[in-house]
Amino acid sequence: MATMLPDLSDAQLAEVDSKAEVKIYRALRECLSNDYVVFFQVGWILQLEEELAKDGETDFIVCHPDYGFVCIEVKGGGVGFDASSGEWFSIDRHKNKNRINNPISQALKAKYSILKKLKENRRWLALSLHNVVRGHAVFFPDVGNTELLSRPDMPMNLIGSANDLKEIKNWINGVFAYWGNDSSKGTPLGRNGIEVIKEIFARSFVVSPLVSTQLAEQESRRLHLTKDQIRVLDFLRSRRRVAVSGGAGTGKTVLAVEKARRLAAEGFHTLLTCYNRQLADNLSRVCDSVPNLDVMSFHQLCHRLIDRANKASGRDLVAEAKVTYPGKDLYDIQVPNALAYSVEILPDRYDAIVCDEGQDFREEFWVPLEFLLSEYEKSPLYVFYDDNQNLYSRAGTFPIQDEPFSLSDNCRNTTPIHMAAYKYYKGLAVNPPDNPGDEIQFDAAEGRGQQASKINARIVDLITRQGVQANEITVLIADALHKAEYYSLLARLPLPKPTIWLEEGERGKNTVLLDTIQRFKGLESQIVILWGLDAIDLSKHSELLYVGMSRAKSLLNIVAKSETCSFISSTAKLLM
Repeated sequence: MATMLPDLSDAQLAEVDSKAEVKIYRALRECLSNDYVVFFQVGWILQLEEELAKDGETDFIVCHPDYGFVCIEVKGGGVGFDASSGEWFSIDRHKNKNRINNPISQALKAKYSILKKLKENRRWLALSLHNVVRGHAVFFPDVGNTELLSRPDMPMNLIGSANDLKEIKNWINGVFAYWGNDSSKGTPLGRNGIEVIKEIFARSFVVSPLVSTQLAEQESRRLHLTKDQIRVLDFLRSRRRVAVSGGAGTGKTVLAVEKARRLAAEGFHTLLTCYNRQLADNLSRVCDSVPNLDVMSFHQLCHRLIDRANKASGRDLVAEAKVTYPGKDLYDIQVPNALAYSVEILPDRYDAIVCDEGQDFREEFWVPLEFLLSEYEKSPLYVFYDDNQNLYSRAGTFPIQDEPFSLSDNCRNTTPIHMAAYKYYKGLAVNPPDNPGDEIQFDAAEGRGQQASKINARIVDLITRQGVQANEITVLIADALHKAEYYSLLARLPLPKPTIWLEEGERGKNTVLLDTIQRFKGLESQIVILWGLDAIDLSKHSELLYVGMSRAKSLLNIVAKSETCSFISSTAKLLM
């Protein structure tokens, strides 16, 4: 049997829309030997498009180490061509005609585009496979006689039919023979060549959480790609401008990181950016060893490029922006426009940009970001966002015309945390996770000092009696304006050694993090304690509860006055 990538079960093949492609898939799998490697439904994006080498996708790539590769375009049903109009069409069993793309042209362009994509890879270039056999062909599995289909640009040898399905190995070998007829000058693809093709078009990866430690019992049910996430990664393969929406816990950040990594690995100089500095620092640590990938918050990007442009030009771009936009907010208006000025001075450009937490970006941010793309309209731009986490009242539109792709499965929280947080969510439905856990816990106390003592007592119990690691615990403050007071109340209370309190820093093994809900957006923690809710009008700021609650993966504790606890409990229909 051939090596199939992906290796689909019968149940998975039943979900493939094209039954014609399924016929070819089964025939190739069953009839080819294990020397052959077959890639199914392959998509790609090129760094630079050319006349024949464009972004695209192909139904099959068949590889053999002694020869090379052939890309095959499949069309089901009957097929026809109108010479007067130059149009191709399919014919169903009711004799209905439907216009289709030229399958021969699709296969031809795919061949050149695949070769171009391979040449972007350093490992491929190092193999010096300059004369490897590469070909293209078409297959019509529902057509019996293909004599009428033969054309100058597609001889009979390169057209598969229903008659070839049972002997598809002979047909494939005939295609290789046609394209490799001058074999004396050919370079075998070899196993190393096939491995490079795998790396580019079928690279496996493991999705890791942003927080390194887990509560093992629930984490084992959590760390897997949902069907939604697999679909969106496939969806992103050959599209240059995509917005992906989803509620908290649907994996947007995981997907943003993986897409940025893939682009960087494919040779794109890539920027992964977000609004929150805390999230940017975390993403930077996660992607620290990835070459060709820059990770920073939007305002880190601004300051870096503005400073370089000032030194190169002798100008003060922020001062110029203040003159142009007097009285406007420094970080919302003036600094982004200074970044746009810097683009006119510096040659720095990115081949691709991936933006996480895009709902926090103002419209003024998108203009300089687009200017930073090497090709303003064509360079890849991906935005991941959640409308219900718009704590900063930013713009809700992005420079992407297509409808957003929606994620609908929560794969972060336990079921009780999901049900509580999503009472405050407004948007497309998100399915709760199949991950049971404890109900939300409430600790009621009237004064902040008493509340701090309750928080401290609970953390001491978690660490000393229940075996929880200190860095699995985060205290999030809703009242960000007075955060220093909350921090100081906790900081003077002792923790079991060697554990210490950590205020808004990079957590270590023996630290309990104190932070604000706003700063912690996009991040997660096994255990979250929410505090400072008494000072917030929760009827007007329910998004704070949504964001704060949804940061907790396994255990959520709310510490507040009795009145506040009762309000949250009744609103979310939870039992205390």
